[in-house]
Amino acid sequence: MGIVSSEQVLRREAIRRRLQGERRVEICRDLERSLPWFDKWWAAYRHNPQTDFTDQSRAPRNSPHRLPAQVEQVVVAVRQALEAAATPQTRYGLIGHRAVQGQLQELGVQPVPSLATIQRLLARHGLTHPLGAAREAAPYPWLVAGEPNAIHATDIITRHLQGGQEIQHFHTIDHYSHAVALSQHLDKTSATACAHLRQTWAVLGLPWLVQVDNESAFCGGHTHARVLGQVMRLCLFCGIEVLFTPIYDPKRNHQIETFHSLWLQAFWSRHRFANLAHVQAEVPLFLHWYHHHYRPPALHGRTPAQVHQHGPPRLLTPALQRLIPGGRLPLTAGYCHVMRRVDGAGNIALLNETWPVGKKWVGEYVRATINTGAQTLTIWYKAEGTADWRWIKTRRFRLTETIHDLLPAFRRNHLRYREHLPA
Repeated sequence: MGIVSSEQVLRREAIRRRLQGERRVEICRDLERSLPWFDKWWAAYRHNPQTDFTDQSRAPRNSPHRLPAQVEQVVVAVRQALEAAATPQTRYGLIGHRAVQGQLQELGVQPVPSLATIQRLLARHGLTHPLGAAREAAPYPWLVAGEPNAIHATDIITRHLQGGQEIQHFHTIDHYSHAVALSQHLDKTSATACAHLRQTWAVLGLPWLVQVDNESAFCGGHTHARVLGQVMRLCLFCGIEVLFTPIYDPKRNHQIETFHSLWLQAFWSRHRFANLAHVQAEVPLFLHWYHHHYRPPALHGRTPAQVHQHGPPRLLTPALQRLIPGGRLPLTAGYCHVMRRVDGAGNIALLNETWPVGKKWVGEYVRATINTGAQTLTIWYKAEGTADWRWIKTRRFRLTETIHDLLPAFRRNHLRYREHLPA
């Protein structure tokens, strides 16, 4: 016999008293219940005198949206296979609901569950890795740009033309002035990303730091450990630092994400483009409107062009362009930064390797700084916006190739920016 709740006792008492001839009003008054409540359970008793007066589930017996059992089994199997594979991808953290959905699409599974559904299934089967007792609202050390070209954020947004052709839109925004540089391509390789950055620096100016997400074109891929890709090498060669935002955390690159929304509304959704050339022909018109007429809320009534002109930018001139060698770029002494949230085991993943931080830091955001010249990896923590960076640990970060000094033509006074990212 199951456990009898107090509500079941009340329901049985109400029916017992009614069977003895008491009035409904008196029963409900004594039991402090409503007349509809009594009528519901009286009807239940009349329908089935053997009822146990338990609450019935309100869920529909047949849900048209319920995931087929076979698909649920495949979701679980794919998740378990991803974790068991022990590949560099899994060490990088690609075993969550997004990775599972991608595998399902590749396998041709129908219907492909939504990300939220996959997450619920994984949680039901105990296949998620919560961050433990860490705070949900862990402080994030936002970088603050104090002048134009202090920080550039770059991202790629993919859109399709009518007919299916895929266009890769490379967008860069200056954190301080909100000035942007755009380029459009048919691929998103590291070579194309480098071409976009060189074009951007020739127009907006050389930044102190470039902020990107963990796209393969930016980080060098998700296969081999400790590989510094072409984008990182280009930035280091030009005396620019790189910062990678946390994995699957687009809000940490919110400036460029906000621009994407504006671009989609004001540009992409208003035209029907025939081909890549058509898109490229329209972009200058959009850029003129954006820089000279649009006033982002953060600029308090000013346009990006008005703000960006403060202080002459140091452009990537043709003379500087000629100093950049073709092919695979050499490794230059400089700094690369990786923002990560410490996982439940106390580790972070960067450049396809796992590095221990400590269980004390589970759920917190930390910054790992690679000093290519000294071949070290230093992990820092910042409790809040006004706090100083706190050193956690330093480890050797051995590189197998020669590290070159920064060319004199690209040297700048980095003390102006070092206060934001101590190394």
